[in-house]
Amino acid sequence: MKLPKSFKKNFNLKKENSLKLKYFCDFFISCKSENDLFLIYEFLKENNSKYWVLGDGTNVILKNNLNGLVIKNDLKEFSVYENIITVGGGEIWDDIVLKTLDKNLYGLENLSGIPGTVGAAPIQNIGAYGSEISYFVTSIEAFNFDKGYFEVFSKKACNFSYRESIFKKNPNLFVTKVCLELSKKFKPNTQYESLKAEVKDANEQRENILSLRSQRLPNYKKIPNVGSFFKNPIIPESKLEKLKGDFPDIKTYLFDKKNYKVSAAWLIEKAGLKGSKKEGCGISNKHALVFYNYSEDSESLLSYSKKVADVIEKKFGIILEYEPSIIG
Repeated sequence: MKLPKSFKKNFNLKKENSLKLKYFCDFFISCKSENDLFLIYEFLKENNSKYWVLGDGTNVILKNNLNGLVIKNDLKEFSVYENIITVGGGEIWDDIVLKTLDKNLYGLENLSGIPGTVGAAPIQNIGAYGSEISYFVTSIEAFNFDKGYFEVFSKKACNFSYRESIFKKNPNLFVTKVCLELSKKFKPNTQYESLKAEVKDANEQRENILSLRSQRLPNYKKIPNVGSFFKNPIIPESKLEKLKGDFPDIKTYLFDKKNYKVSAAWLIEKAGLKGSKKEGCGISNKHALVFYNYSEDSESLLSYSKKVADVIEKKFGIILEYEPSIIG
């Protein structure tokens, strides 16, 4: 059968993930067009093959070699209609943030500097500094690899929540296009505690965000990492009140009327684990949610992160959940 020119066998994924893990997949395809999607669908049916989707590989942890097909989202598109942008899933997220500012469209400034592709952004419902992509989504188009056709999801149908979405729970949905509604007038979002209360324009807001990120989060191209390793756990107010008895300085944020988001970085630092190291991996001394990896496999990293989670559960009675997806 006919396959895209990007089709490769026994492919080394080291350059396709930000942890630089040297695992191989049986087959690899870079999906560049709608026609490629149908060719890939036919290949999966004909070979009864397992498959995994990668964007820029900045929020995944490979666990083993992958016995099946890895599909890289390389779909490119950027169009503007009034204050609505339509973006291909393979575009680099931060490039799009910059393009919106060039078009005098505002809202995405606080999400500046987040690595990865546009297609991966709604899967995780990416967020930072008091903002999330879900605030701007109007609709998302996805190709269903189980059924072989396109589907369009309204914002409501995306089932967004904290670092969750329908796409994360259904990996057969390959995000092809994302539509975002932005504003023609800049209104700074400065609710996050570290942000300046006043900024002159959106470009200054973006520079402030990029400066904060660079102080805390290392460039994965220089130091292999996946950014925040754990989600900030959400606990009920009753549990928080009990914890305050032993830890009056616990760092939290109001999540909704009855629940609070606890800083996972604070938990790890309070447990004395910030800056700790193990053979092949370690935790940053700048930000306790950043785990470094210096090995070509993930065994040490996953083992050590589990030990960290166990320490947090024992000390605080709080369960930490991974933020990146683990595949393999």
